[in-house]
Amino acid sequence: MELSKSLAEHGIAFIAPTRLAKGRSTTENKKFLNEIAIKAGIAVLPHSAVFIDTSVLPEEAKNIGYPLMVKAPAASGGRCIREAKSEKELQTAIDSVLRQCERFGYEKSIYLEKTLTYPRVISFPVLCDKNGKSMVFPELDGSIQFRFRRLLVESPSPYLSKEARGKIMSMLPALIDGLGIVGYASIDFFVTENDIYFIDVKETVQHFHGVTNLLTGVDILREQIRLHSGDSLALQKDGIRSDGSVIALNIDAMDPYNHFAPSPGKIERMFFPYGEGIVVQSPFVSGDTVSQNYESVLAKIMAYAGTREKAISNMESALSNFRIEGISTTLPFLRGVLKHPDFLNLKWTGMHMAYESRIQEVLENVNSPEEEEQAALIAALALSTDSNASTIMANAEHGGFLWAMFKGNRKLQY
Repeated sequence: MELSKSLAEHGIAFIAPTRLAKGRSTTENKKFLNEIAIKAGIAVLPHSAVFIDTSVLPEEAKNIGYPLMVKAPAASGGRCIREAKSEKELQTAIDSVLRQCERFGYEKSIYLEKTLTYPRVISFPVLCDKNGKSMVFPELDGSIQFRFRRLLVESPSPYLSKEARGKIMSMLPALIDGLGIVGYASIDFFVTENDIYFIDVKETVQHFHGVTNLLTGVDILREQIRLHSGDSLALQKDGIRSDGSVIALNIDAMDPYNHFAPSPGKIERMFFPYGEGIVVQSPFVSGDTVSQNYESVLAKIMAYAGTREKAISNMESALSNFRIEGISTTLPFLRGVLKHPDFLNLKWTGMHMAYESRIQEVLENVNSPEEEEQAALIAALALSTDSNASTIMANAEHGGFLWAMFKGNRKLQY
């Protein structure tokens, strides 16, 4: 906060959340956000106040009821947030959140919030200028999560009804005005079949902001800088592309076959896919070492197309050509999600990845890295002795006789 004031005195714009400019702590800000949401007519989940003294939390939990979330006000990206399904799990969750607060340098305070069963996690990106003019962009659906981190994001949400979207859009102007946002913000909601709840406002450009860039053609980072520099919002709604569909995935250095354990180490080979509507962003290249001390995200991949079905197809093709060797990654798991009937048929309930049974169900529909390698060896052997290469490859791509050969020769030695 002192830095922000000092820079302002010297005529330098500081791109930071509004709460810093207003001098509010994260604790004060959470209370402020809920009050503004209620004034705007948006429901909030039952919750406690924010406490530094965590000894009062068991009694607060009884008033709210289980299951509930244990959160730090600065919680984001799966950090400093845990679920407690019963009183027995509460203290463990509190201790875990406090340890993460200390590790990441956050204020060591906690609040409790009632959790819902399988809500959809819907975020509306907005841009606002200093004069109060704002623009709301198509929503992002980040409901497929694991450990409260988004694995997959879609925009627009194929699950959000026209009525629910219209209701949120009608409430957003009052919420935006009350918040006094300048620049970019992501306004988050839980949406169930019958209810809409305000969750949070994030005023830093989010990891998946590229989804909005790709869908609309608007450079969110450029607009963020312009608006914080004092420029007016010049975008016009009719000049922004809003058709089509974008799917985005995080590829992490984690082993989905071992409870998503971290998989640090040297990347022996890394090959990015390419194609129409495919965007890959990664700070890593072949030969780099992934440390266990930092964020596990190796890459972000996005696919844009005119329809959801085509975007899924493009993403499947891209993932089949994405190669990361030397460490375990979530690539096989993500391939399984895209092929899952519930995902394809819009029957996937929100935040389902928190459950081990669901993870195993997804992995049963894909081939492990070891199976992929052995099938590739069989394909190479077959190609070297059979002149009808095109037929062999066509069968391989569709899980034909090469996979049948593999499954009948799991003990094959090379």
